[in-house]
Amino acid sequence: MIDPNLRRLLAYHRPHVPALLLSTLLMGVAALIPGALVLLIQEVLDSVLINRDEAALRILPFVVVGLYAVNGAVNLWRASLSRGVAFSVVADLRAAMFRHMLRLEPAWHQATPLGERLSRLTQDAGQVQYLVSAYATAVQRPLTLIGLLIVAVRVDLGLTVAALVLMPLVIWPIRAFGARARATAKEGLEGLAALSVSAQQSLAGVKIVQSTRAEAARAEDFERHNEAQRQVQLRATMAQLLPGPVIELIAAVAAGIVIAYGGREVFAGRLTPGELVAFLVAMGLMNLPLKGLSEVSSLTQRALAAAERCFELLDRAPALVDGEEPLPPGPLRLELDSVQLSYGDGEVLRGVSLQFVPGELVVIVGPSGSGKSSLASLLPRLLDPTGGRVLLNGLDLRRLRLHALRGQVALLTQEPILFDATVAENLRLARPEADDAALWAALAGADAEEFVRALPLGLNTPLQDAGMRLSGGQRQRLCLARALLQDAPVLVLDEASSALDPESEARLIRTVRSLTPGRIVLTVAHRASVITQADRVIVLDEGQVVQDGPPTVLLSEEGPLRRRYGGG
Repeated sequence: MIDPNLRRLLAYHRPHVPALLLSTLLMGVAALIPGALVLLIQEVLDSVLINRDEAALRILPFVVVGLYAVNGAVNLWRASLSRGVAFSVVADLRAAMFRHMLRLEPAWHQATPLGERLSRLTQDAGQVQYLVSAYATAVQRPLTLIGLLIVAVRVDLGLTVAALVLMPLVIWPIRAFGARARATAKEGLEGLAALSVSAQQSLAGVKIVQSTRAEAARAEDFERHNEAQRQVQLRATMAQLLPGPVIELIAAVAAGIVIAYGGREVFAGRLTPGELVAFLVAMGLMNLPLKGLSEVSSLTQRALAAAERCFELLDRAPALVDGEEPLPPGPLRLELDSVQLSYGDGEVLRGVSLQFVPGELVVIVGPSGSGKSSLASLLPRLLDPTGGRVLLNGLDLRRLRLHALRGQVALLTQEPILFDATVAENLRLARPEADDAALWAALAGADAEEFVRALPLGLNTPLQDAGMRLSGGQRQRLCLARALLQDAPVLVLDEASSALDPESEARLIRTVRSLTPGRIVLTVAHRASVITQADRVIVLDEGQVVQDGPPTVLLSEEGPLRRRYGGG
């Protein structure tokens, strides 16, 4: 029964069948050349040299050069075709994996280290190219072997039978080390992922590592994974290399038998020296395809071990299932109806019921862990509640098409996320069809127009290192401009101003305040300067709404907001 991972991997090769067929034809041509070389050697020894045929001797060098020229051209063409297929399959699989990763919920990305995700996308996907190598080896090596056997039988049937007595023993090392090759290949990929995670975490948090004097501890962790990977690679190498010497030993014993038997045949006059030498050359040339048969198993198992990890990722269903309903018509209404949210280790939100209407600037406050960011993530449906409903115009968000829903909600997070692209390309993530005039309008609305015009190429300035050469306030204003360009009726700022200095924060909040007509604007914040500018403040504590109302009212009465901010 065919391995299910192999069947799925073969499906990625199906569009490339014509190239593989042409490559197979070229393999057949290349397989004829070693046999032709053996016959040429016999002819040289028995006819040309012994008979002193000078005319033939003048031609032979050109024949030899021609054979090798044809062999080189055919193998180059075949290799370019097969490797082109292999690289295309890897590219297609990587693209499928990356698209699938982008569909997986943020909770999965948070739970899976970046190093692990990148390792699957790069190392694991890259290893599947060995299936094409295995196919090329599995086709060309047996064809070469068959061609040489035909030549061997033509030279002398008795010698061929004597040489083939030990041939069945070749199967043993191929089978014995094949399963071990797959196990060590998968273990190696998992170890490489762990090594990447260790390095990525330490390098990403290098400030903390250095400030806490943890260099030695983090280096020790990396070295532990590094040593484990070295051990796995050694075992994998042994599993790949051991079949070759075993096969060579079997071939050497067979060659010894041929020399003993063939020598007597030459002495008896039943075999010419040229035939014996040609036969020995044929046997020597058989050694490479025989060893190649052991490589087929090793290459296949490496590809399947990698494919297994790739398909594990592709088989992981997104927790957020796309809905089928279009956006409901009517004036915008957003509502949380008895919402509960649990991450498995306790409830984050408990029975939260809220309503939002356009024209409000709503600030959500509360102590750390009270559920503020989780509530904000529910609105663009980055999370689904474990109980209750989030409603847009009376329709549960889970019934809406995700793409349409997220076009209605613009999210601005505490960490300004930019990409290694131009200013314009970063902004157009929100609306690809937007013209330059729309970009400048969004930048003006975000109080970012002045500094962008001062950049060397304006909108076309590349933001290298994800914009880290800009100040924190500049990066945040670019992200706000992107959110404005989206022109969504719901704007959610999840602690978007907490990392800014007071002046930058004041400009950001003034900009946001100007957006409230016709929009629902929700801001998760901590500072009193933001709270006092709100139309409404919602106070969360331990996942529950404990206060809800205008800031002037809540700050004037006894309660959590007054206790925290001292009446303003």
